[in-house]
Amino acid sequence: MAAVSTLIDRIYRDFLNKPDDLSAFSRLDGAIDNTTTTIIYEDGLLSSEEENLLAGGALIEINQELMLVTNIVSSTRTLTVARAYAGTTAASHGDKTNMFINPTFPRKSVYDAVSDNISRLYPTLYNVTTTNVTSNSTYQEVPASTVEVLTSYVQNATGNQYTSAGIELLRDFPPSSTNTAVQFYNTSNGKTVHLVVKRKFVRPTDESSDIESVCLVAAEYEQIVMVGAVADIMGATDVDASTQEFITEKLAAESYPVGSGERLRNALLRLRSLLIDEARGNLRSLYPAPVSIMNINYSA
Repeated sequence: MAAVSTLIDRIYRDFLNKPDDLSAFSRLDGAIDNTTTTIIYEDGLLSSEEENLLAGGALIEINQELMLVTNIVSSTRTLTVARAYAGTTAASHGDKTNMFINPTFPRKSVYDAVSDNISRLYPTLYNVTTTNVTSNSTYQEVPASTVEVLTSYVQNATGNQYTSAGIELLRDFPPSSTNTAVQFYNTSNGKTVHLVVKRKFVRPTDESSDIESVCLVAAEYEQIVMVGAVADIMGATDVDASTQEFITEKLAAESYPVGSGERLRNALLRLRSLLIDEARGNLRSLYPAPVSIMNINYSA
């Protein structure tokens, strides 16, 4: 289990932060709430040259929030800031939290790119979840992200054989608290039905969302999300030549060299496409489409 924050950290480590690129940063000297406009940073972490970067108009980043520096008193290490800059959200930040100066790749932008790429995985790819439900004469709720029943098996009357159960998936179904449910046909009440369902991926609500249990992104799809997110960032940011060279070397290490005449973002998108094609082929071989008769699915 890993949080979305872990994936973001990997993107910085693997693609965006060159080993020799040491961003200027300090730490908060005291916690702040979401309305504080005067903050103090720790002593001894900034060189005089780095401290000069904190003139009026500089940006600082604390977690995902960007702040605009409007004044600095160097003798007391005190900054006056405008909160929630550039569409970020004002939040509380704890004592000793890192404070980055003029970040090249703001964390909020990387988080948004990751979230967008998780959402984009479906319908080309999907999550497969197995679960057991008990058949009845009405319906059984299933997760809201369920979009298709791939297989369904129920134990027969003698108890020594499993056969395909008749299942209809009910979507946009208000009686269910998840708005999604399954209804049974030709299946006795009280039977345990083993379901394998297709689910679309879930956009994270924040960095603490678990990448697998909440967003439903399996480990083998994480590279697709990462590469897609970096491609989005490349398209939205004026990336310096050294960073482009660093990413190019990373791709070469993954046995995907970038041609000299090819733009980096296009290379990333091509790599993402290749990874998706491979993952889609694996899904199709593992989970062939079920047979549907009058909207009732029977396992292939």
